[in-house]
Amino acid sequence: MIGAKIRELRLKKRMTLSELARTTEFTASYISQLERDIIQPSLSALKKISVVLEVPIYAFLAFEENQTIVTKASERKKLELPDSNIVYEFVSPMAANKVAMPKMEVIYFKLDPKSWTNKEPVVHLADESAFVLKGKLEAYVDDEQFMLEEGDNIYIRENSKHRYYNPTDEIVEGLVIMSPAIY
Repeated sequence: MIGAKIRELRLKKRMTLSELARTTEFTASYISQLERDIIQPSLSALKKISVVLEVPIYAFLAFEENQTIVTKASERKKLELPDSNIVYEFVSPMAANKVAMPKMEVIYFKLDPKSWTNKEPVVHLADESAFVLKGKLEAYVDDEQFMLEEGDNIYIRENSKHRYYNPTDEIVEGLVIMSPAIY
């Protein structure tokens, strides 16, 4: 993240990577690695860079968070797992998105008729809330079974074995919210 800030401030000064390297007495390779967050600068290196870019050293540490992220339906990331009859579409940014750094994930799903989400129950390090938008869904959590209908929700704590089954002849649609984000 510091690297992105170095690049942003360098470009604002209309400096090339080579010019920043020359004026700081670092190599262009070193600056490039910093900007790509491959390596982290020492405090003394950051000080040197801040002097050349004419910004206080804390400018590299102050990140403006993008408060609003819009995900268009046509741009959702899709996940289809092997041995599964479910399609997940990420409504929110995925955990892998290092710019957004989401604290939760919202996932839209469709589950085929008469099918399971997985052959075996899954366990993960996130709390999960599943909301049924359309149809009926059976939830199996540890040794319990729950029938969910349109508008129903189930909240499952982390580390609980669970999976879902669509007992009907219609596709089930729903939302899963996971926190923290894990995908």
